[in-house]
Amino acid sequence: MTPEASNPAPIENTKEQVPVGLLTCQHTPYLKHFTTTVLSCSKKPNKHKLYEVQLQDTILFPEGGGQPCDYGTINESIQVKNVQRIGTSHVHHTTAPVDEGIEARLDVDWPRRFDNMQQHSGQHLLSAVFEQPEFGCDTLAWGMNDKRCHVELSKAPTPEQVQQVEDRLNLYIRRNYPVHVTFTETRPPTMPKDYVGPNGVFRVIEIMEDLDTIAEEQDPLGQYHDQDNNNNSSTPSARRLVRLDYNPCCGTHVKSLKDLQCIKILHQEKIRGANCRLFFVVGQRALNLLQETYQLTRELGTVLAAPGGPETYVETVVKAQKQGKESYKQCKNLYKELAAYQVRDWAQELKEKHEEGEGYLIKMHREDADMDYLVTVVALLKEQELIKGQRVFVLSAGEKKEGGAMIITGQNEELVKTVAAEVSKFVEVKGGGKGRWQGKSKSWKGLETAWEAAEAVVKGASA
Repeated sequence: MTPEASNPAPIENTKEQVPVGLLTCQHTPYLKHFTTTVLSCSKKPNKHKLYEVQLQDTILFPEGGGQPCDYGTINESIQVKNVQRIGTSHVHHTTAPVDEGIEARLDVDWPRRFDNMQQHSGQHLLSAVFEQPEFGCDTLAWGMNDKRCHVELSKAPTPEQVQQVEDRLNLYIRRNYPVHVTFTETRPPTMPKDYVGPNGVFRVIEIMEDLDTIAEEQDPLGQYHDQDNNNNSSTPSARRLVRLDYNPCCGTHVKSLKDLQCIKILHQEKIRGANCRLFFVVGQRALNLLQETYQLTRELGTVLAAPGGPETYVETVVKAQKQGKESYKQCKNLYKELAAYQVRDWAQELKEKHEEGEGYLIKMHREDADMDYLVTVVALLKEQELIKGQRVFVLSAGEKKEGGAMIITGQNEELVKTVAAEVSKFVEVKGGGKGRWQGKSKSWKGLETAWEAAEAVVKGASA
């Protein structure tokens, strides 16, 4: 490539922008490469560190109608990270400035574009079927993210209706009905206020059901073909069509339903009264979801030790839950017994070593215990009337590196509060409470030092 070719000379700019509604990306959505003129470029980047570029025309769709914008490149090296509509103008947000007046090559991120087309056309078809009288679910809104799409319906369909709709959607895809772009002079009520239809018309997406295709499916041998054409037609009659969908839309769409591949309805959630949010995926997203789900089920089979495959997962989990509940019950009973032995030993210790009224600290930490065990111990201490005078109990549980639960209790509330404050100086623990202070730590580093400090506080209180 010559230097002149790599740095084309600016040309005099006498061109105006093609308005949104008549963009090349909208009327020729399968075009992946395109050359257009750079009309302007901001001198400085915006707050997102991107330059704002206006092109005469574009194959990169500006965000709108519920469809995300396209990504792509200008002159192969400059990334387009965002495309926005302002009225009927379009602005490309780029990673570097572009010389005004030059001819620039655009390349669209095709996998992203085709995915957006599949989801958007799929939504039109899905909404059209749900709005049929036998289902009566009007679409109030829709949304798309990088994983799945949803429509907000005026009422929740039954599971049987959802299956009927899904079957019908995939039947239409197999019939491969075309998707038409047409125009109307009537301003749709859903059109944004800042959108002015190019040349006084508004863009509409139309999908037609072919009654002759249905007849051919029902009569594959053509036995009744002549009867359908009044038995006197020497030439094929015009196709008999019924409108499935006719809605204003600025988005990019597939040219025929075969490019949707398939539609899978996922689940629904109730929102705002009787409304529901219905989730779905179209085309490659459905295939990706199938692969992800299949891989997950294989991994779950190993984790659950369920060699019978997904069919045995529920049975395996129910069995594991039952065993877990039984084990928990046994463990809880054993902890109660263990707590009883622990409190009995403390009662003996207090009887032998502690004079009534003197300050005395009892400390305990169990790595294999939790808050429930500590609560059980405190309940037994109260039952045995061991919490009295200047005695303070500092109890903790949990692995040393991971932390866990702590309870500090005693009859003297002020003393308990002081001990808790002292312990918190050495152990990263947060908590509170009156009489019985309890909290949680992130680790038990410094616990032994905290015990020593607590013991000094308790002894000092009774001195």
